[in-house]
Amino acid sequence: MNIEFIEALEEMAKEKGIPREDLYDAIRKGLAVAYQEEHNTEEEVDVEIDQHSGDIFIKGERIELSKFGRIATKKAEETIRQEIVQRRREIIHDLYVGRVGEIISGSIHRFEGKDVWVNLGEAEAILPDAERIPGERYHAGQRLRSYLVSVEETQGDPRILLSRAAPEFVEQLLRLEVPEIEEGTLVIRKIAREPGRRTKIAVESLDRNVDPVGTCVGAGGARVRVVTRELSGEKIDLIRWSEDLVQLMKNGLEPASVISAELDEETKSAKVLVPDDELSLAIGRGGQNVRLTAKLIGYDVSVTSPSESEEEA
Repeated sequence: MNIEFIEALEEMAKEKGIPREDLYDAIRKGLAVAYQEEHNTEEEVDVEIDQHSGDIFIKGERIELSKFGRIATKKAEETIRQEIVQRRREIIHDLYVGRVGEIISGSIHRFEGKDVWVNLGEAEAILPDAERIPGERYHAGQRLRSYLVSVEETQGDPRILLSRAAPEFVEQLLRLEVPEIEEGTLVIRKIAREPGRRTKIAVESLDRNVDPVGTCVGAGGARVRVVTRELSGEKIDLIRWSEDLVQLMKNGLEPASVISAELDEETKSAKVLVPDDELSLAIGRGGQNVRLTAKLIGYDVSVTSPSESEEEA
């Protein structure tokens, strides 16, 4: 009976991905609890298991599991199960905590309201409504790529949090498509994003012979097109990074040209003058272009034209 019992537990542990030695630690704890219950003692006991024969020795005495009473047997089973579940949770936590900051794939498993639960294979992760790209529709079984935000320990299974709305998701997608970023030739300096609508990415080249924007866009726009497709059509603006905030702001407002720009460091605000016929271009649909540029430089940005300035005056 001993060997059958152990073989059944080994099979269960294998299915859950529990290392063999961890399983035997759980069995030892369970049998110790059963022995204490059976003999009405709190004394610590040593349990030894012959993994080949299935023989069990407690305090040097060979024990047959069939000799344990019903309550002792039940306590042993509960303890072993709890130990295995806890070890599995630890394994899952360690497996995914090292992947925080990466893009991870899974299949949509179920929905809770607008929250999406994704099956990663070894565990489930949650893509909350707030981390979804607005307008995206999902269905059960659909393969989905997301950014792994965090892995938190809980009373139950680890809480694995995913995002498709985080700026870092766009950064990692671009990194996958542009080897020069992974190699360190290009550096992503700043990202401003409105999920599902538009993202501005400021990139810098550490090699004067490599054009940062053209390299990220790719031949015929091939590289950036892959990122846009993954983001359900979200527009990607790649701009040159500059330490000079005025220049960075001008780059962000492209393709509109800038006549003049003033920055107020105290109020963290900027006033920009653009040609009359480029005012709507600089502002963007619904003010989007200005908002994203403001996020990039960390200033409130107001854009006007010569005609508007005259009217205000």
